[in-house]
Amino acid sequence: MKAKSIKGNSPEEIKAALEQGIVDGFEPTLAFVFISITQDIDAVSSLLNKQGILIFGATSSGEFIDEDISNGGIAVLLMDINPANFEVLLHDYRYKEPDEVAKEMTLKAKERFKNPSIILSASFHARGESESLLGDQFIRTIESVAGKETTIWGGRAGDDFIFDETVVFTNNRATKRGIIMVVFDGDEIITTGEAACGQKPVGTEKVITKAVGNWVYEIDNKPAAEMVLKYLGLNLSPEEAETFNPSGMGIAFSVSRDKGAPVIRGVGMFNWNDKSVSILGSIHEGDKVRFTLPPDFEVVEEVRINAEKIRQDEMIEADALLMFSCIGRLTQFGPLTGDEIEGVRKVFDVPMAGFFTYGEYGKAKNGNNEFHNNTCCWVAIKER
Repeated sequence: MKAKSIKGNSPEEIKAALEQGIVDGFEPTLAFVFISITQDIDAVSSLLNKQGILIFGATSSGEFIDEDISNGGIAVLLMDINPANFEVLLHDYRYKEPDEVAKEMTLKAKERFKNPSIILSASFHARGESESLLGDQFIRTIESVAGKETTIWGGRAGDDFIFDETVVFTNNRATKRGIIMVVFDGDEIITTGEAACGQKPVGTEKVITKAVGNWVYEIDNKPAAEMVLKYLGLNLSPEEAETFNPSGMGIAFSVSRDKGAPVIRGVGMFNWNDKSVSILGSIHEGDKVRFTLPPDFEVVEEVRINAEKIRQDEMIEADALLMFSCIGRLTQFGPLTGDEIEGVRKVFDVPMAGFFTYGEYGKAKNGNNEFHNNTCCWVAIKER
């Protein structure tokens, strides 16, 4: 398989880059398109469709093909995979539960390939209830059909920090409430990667003693909001506490798993009336958690070193690379985010593309497929 990555700030620039990319006889069959919500999705889809290229498309909150991150642009990874080895699926869930739709899609994947591997995205109302329906349970539903050993990678679509509605799309179809998958024949297409976070847990392990949905009310039988403020070293007046918003402070829990590395769950809003805190992603009573330190420069090097180890142990040569990185890493890392992206790309030294997401999907280190917060999920791809 051959791959090329292109980028631009308009459909016209993508058209020019595509024409330049195929002058040597390169005939891509699949395009991963990560695009700003402000761009003309139909125009980009049309020009790829005219070339007979199948599209996996998602709106982004920043996109990249190297360490040069754009905001409001378009990034495309072109691949000439044998069409017999993959299929693109897009289903709308406006009239069905997302889990039901995910099950139907995975059944189709299993009908097509005995050993499928999946790369996916989903669009949703970022301020609505569907946000919580496309997390852990979504992954468990896919596994219930395809099996726990199935590789699942991806990220939820973004919308340039607007946090309203996102879009996924393929050839001549787009939806603000949908799931898109590229299903690979796992016997012919190898995928391997890592869900890398780097937020170090600190302090003693605590237990979630009261939780409903994605709201935590008590930690170690004490009001959750008070516990978070204590961790931050803040002593707020009642008036200050009512207006306090922790979402931009990078506060997160490290949630233990029976198998593999912990997963990160970001802290969203406070409700000071009942002293609860909202969690980005699912959390349950009985979960064991620790607070975390924000990621720092050492994390960038750690991600690169781990990628090098995976390359040596699992995939000496790759054909292409995809990256799904949480929007939180961009705000926390700043310019270092480009170093993290380029560090992984240089390990494999192949064409790559990626975007900043509203939640990531990937296999935890030595663990299971998970829904992640504040995590960089990368996946290397090779056709046998």
